[in-house]
Amino acid sequence: MEVAEREAWEEAGVKGKAKKKPYGYYTYLKRVQNNRSIQCVVEVHLLRVKKVRFTFPECRERVLIWLPPTEASSRVLERELKSLISGFGRQI
Repeated sequence: MEVAEREAWEEAGVKGKAKKKPYGYYTYLKRVQNNRSIQCVVEVHLLRVKKVRFTFPECRERVLIWLPPTEASSRVLERELKSLISGFGRQI
């Protein structure tokens, strides 16, 4: 849970409280040294946003936009993550 909150801050400038129970999981291939790939499993937590900052650790590496879940899921390449985002859109 603390890791999800830290990642939200570092990668998106979002401060908030993550739910303890994971919302779901997805896998992806991460490129590492020597052009190899390893499979990573990501635990996804929902986060109640309290603050958004425009200056954050990775702000020069990111372009941030807020989208409805259906549009956000259409921009995601990972099939499992796409499904999680779409499912969230149906819940709200």
